[in-house]
This record gives sequence, C-alpha cells and structure tokens, in this order.
Amino acid sequence: MASITTKTRKDGGASYVVEWRDESGDKRRRTFRVSRDAERFAARIETAKAEGRPTLEHNPRGETVAQVVEMSLAAAAQKLKPGTLAGYRLMYDRAILPEFGRLRVTAVTSQRVEAWVAKLTAQGLAPHTVHNYWVGLSRLFTYAIRHRIHPGPNPCAAVERPKNRPREDFAARFLTAAQVEAVAGHLAEREEWMGTLFRFMSFTGLRASEVAGLRVQDVVLGGGAHVEVRQTYRRINNVWVKGTPKSSRSTRDVPILSRALVAELRKVLLANPNSGDPEALFWPARENGSRRLDWSRPIAMSGFLNYYLLPAAQAVGVDHIRNHDTRHTAASLWLAAGFQPFQVSRWLGHSSLELVGRVYGHLYVSDYSAEVERFEAFTRTAEA
Repeated sequence: MASITTKTRKDGGASYVVEWRDESGDKRRRTFRVSRDAERFAARIETAKAEGRPTLEHNPRGETVAQVVEMSLAAAAQKLKPGTLAGYRLMYDRAILPEFGRLRVTAVTSQRVEAWVAKLTAQGLAPHTVHNYWVGLSRLFTYAIRHRIHPGPNPCAAVERPKNRPREDFAARFLTAAQVEAVAGHLAEREEWMGTLFRFMSFTGLRASEVAGLRVQDVVLGGGAHVEVRQTYRRINNVWVKGTPKSSRSTRDVPILSRALVAELRKVLLANPNSGDPEALFWPARENGSRRLDWSRPIAMSGFLNYYLLPAAQAVGVDHIRNHDTRHTAASLWLAAGFQPFQVSRWLGHSSLELVGRVYGHLYVSDYSAEVERFEAFTRTAEA
C-alpha cells in the first residue's frame, strides 16, 4: 500500500513523500511539492498494484529499454564484427523494441517477459528464433545490471528458457551424389555457371555467406586445388555487409576433390571480366531487373535459392532443399568416401568435433570387417 509522509524542507515549506513496495518487495519513494500531486500519484500506484501491473513504470527516473539498447550496441561496436552488430540491431528492432522500447528497464518484470515469450510462440515463430530473442533480451538486462542501470535480478532469469530446437521442416537434408548431379545438370541447362555453383557448394560445404564473399584469390585451381575461406558477405536490411568467417575455426582451407569441378571453375574464372584482380568477387550476381550478369557485387544466395535452385530441385524430384543443405551434403559425401570425422570437421569449419558426431554420426562408415579380422587374429594368438 502506498503511504504519504509530510516532510519539512530547509526553506520551511512542505514536501510530500510517497512510499510503496514494488513487485520485488523493495521499498520505493517519490517526493512531491504539492500534496494533490502526491495523492494522485499514490492513487495510480494503488491502482497498478490492484491490477497486477508493475509500479516502477510510474517512476520517471531511469533509462528506457531503447536507451539501454543504444548504450549496449555502442559499447559492443568495437568488439563485434559489422555483420554481427547489424544482426543484433535487426533483432532489437524486430522483436524487442516494439514490445519494451518505451518502458524503463526497471519496469520490465518477469511476468512481462513471460507474456512476450508466449506471444512470440503463438505467432508461430520457430522455437530457436524465440530462444534467440530471449537471449538477446537477457543479455540486455545483464548489461544494465552490470552498469547499475537496473538493480537486478535479471527479469529473464525467472522465465523458462525457450528450448533451442530446430523446426521439424528444417531437418538436415543429405543429397546423394546422383541427386547433386541431377540438380546441377538441370541448373546448367539454364546457365552453365549455375550448375557449377551448385556442385561447388555441394562438394565444399561452404556457408552461403562464405560463397558470396569468395574472391578470385580465394579459389586456387592449380596443384592442390582448394578454397581459402577468408571473407563473407551478408545482406542485412538490404545492405551488403562484408565480414570475416564466424569463428577462427571457420577461417580455413577446403580442398576441391573433384577434377571435373576444377575444370568447370576455370571456365567461370575465364568468363569473369575482373579475373585479373585478386580482390574481385569470384561469382556473379544479377543486375537489378535484368538477366545480365553483374560481377561487381555479391551474389544474392537467397535469390539463387528461390528463383533457380528450388525449381531445379523440384524438377528432378528433390523437395524442401535449402542452401545450407549443400553443406550437409558435402559432409555426408566426405564421410561416405571414408574421410575421417576430424578432417570433415576441419573442412566444415566447425567449432568442435562433437558437432560433427551429433549431426552426421549416423553417416559414419560402419563396415567393421577389417576390425573383425584384427580382433579374431588377436584372440586366436592369445588362445594359442
């Protein structure tokens, strides 16, 4: 319950102090010079408590969530890659600021966060997307608590953490070598370089942003042909953002294990009018509103998927394919060919070998005939 206490100021006048306990049980106060203002404020506090609403939002002091977002992004600007920073900005603008932006950080309760998570889920967002939004909001409050903008505890901590599980329709898809050739052949009927691009993605396992960022100097087609993954391009809010691979392990060399693919890549390089410039992009894009090739800007991998790859895949009986499935395909083909998991992990740029085992463990070669022979030979020797 809110109470009003009259105090005498140094100048002899009266001030009126409204005191109440907030949702966390902490004692709060606000001082007024006019008794009527104090009474009105106390009444608003009582109404908020009766309706189960937070009372701290009536306190004019303290930063808003939108202000804390700007503070945290400014502090992170020197540590994060431009693409990562732009991704955080997009997440805040899309999911967090519309809900909490105008509220003061001290007015955001665990109940509000819980209701927000429930609303995102009801909107049909994928569980991992809701999880990522929850993590973003939690990190924001961690920043506010660390800098004493928020007294703590973190309101996200009391909310059940959304499970970070993929959507059922986003299960990993592994294409066979025959399917790769069928899709690539259909793409090549439209434009030869598109078939080469699909084979390249399926035989090297590069991420879409890594493919878009490839330069002439990154594709080595001589002896020991390989790809040097050093640069990425991502389009965020219709702006191309140049960056580096997502981790130190992602900065890697990937062998090109198909001689036929090497020959096709040489054709692409010969068609590139900027092939003499090591910094020039390797793959072409489309001119806006035209079918003509533009070698000066990154290829839009989402456009390649929607306008070319999906129709080609469906035409040969391959459904529900994503750009990322070429990465899964490369891993499955490498493992089926007998390459060791540690090699596959290194070529994929995974942060740990455990990830390869979790995603691709069922693809490991399971012919143990050689091991059987060794074990039986040992036991026979031991028996003798």
